[in-house]
Amino acid sequence: MRLKRIPRSGWIIYRISRHDIEPVSSHSYSVAVIALVISETLRPRNQNVDVEEVLRMALLHDLSESLTFDISKAYLRYLGRTGSKVKARIERRAVSHLLSGLQNGKLSRKFSRSLEEYSAAKSLESRIVHAADALDLLLQILEYQRMGYRKTTLDPIWRETKSKLKHCDLEIADNWMRRLERVRRELDITPTRKR
Repeated sequence: MRLKRIPRSGWIIYRISRHDIEPVSSHSYSVAVIALVISETLRPRNQNVDVEEVLRMALLHDLSESLTFDISKAYLRYLGRTGSKVKARIERRAVSHLLSGLQNGKLSRKFSRSLEEYSAAKSLESRIVHAADALDLLLQILEYQRMGYRKTTLDPIWRETKSKLKHCDLEIADNWMRRLERVRRELDITPTRKR
């Protein structure tokens, strides 16, 4: 699948070397695992979580990037206020094209509904996947810091991602975020080679 070869290009503006940038497929897998753990943690607490739907959303959430590549927010600013809308329209068309290739209308509609639910970000399942997406980003930032990339370079995306995570309104995600912040503070103490 093409997602294995498509880098998460947003990292380029944070001065991450092309050789160190993760592919979209690695990100999608990590999001799915994190979303699964969150879902299974919430289920015993009497929360009705459709784990199958969570996994479907997590695995499909960046599917369009197999055609559109990773359209970074940094690129969108050149489109002005309409940038996010243009990106959404391009990604919807790409998904539509990809799903039509399934040649199974029922499955195509099921996947399409899952992606629409993910985009709406209102259901518990979609909020879990959005939280997992943000948590994976925070974990990747920590990994880049361990590799020697400067904290100050990564601070803007750390702050932006924390803000997104708060909008997911999931206590478990907030707890994980606090733990990751402790890890990040410990990394400040540990010397690493600077890039």
